[in-house]
Amino acid sequence: MPIYRYRCSRCGAEFRELQPGKGEGLVRCPGCGASEVARLLPRFGVVYKGSGFYTTEYRRRSSADGEAKGEA
Repeated sequence: MPIYRYRCSRCGAEFRELQPGKGEGLVRCPGCGASEVARLLPRFGVVYKGSGFYTTEYRRRSSADGEAKGEA
């Protein structure tokens, strides 16, 4: 069961709620009890380690480049 983050539209409080299934159930703010809450986007971190984060290093080699280097 995923944990979703919500923000109350009435009081502005942010909270987390454990939701069974797809998270479509009724969620109320624990601070003021309002049902006008918005689900926030999940936070996640991106860590770039090492070299190789250029687009030129991940492009596909054309068949002409492979044949010229003896790779076929």
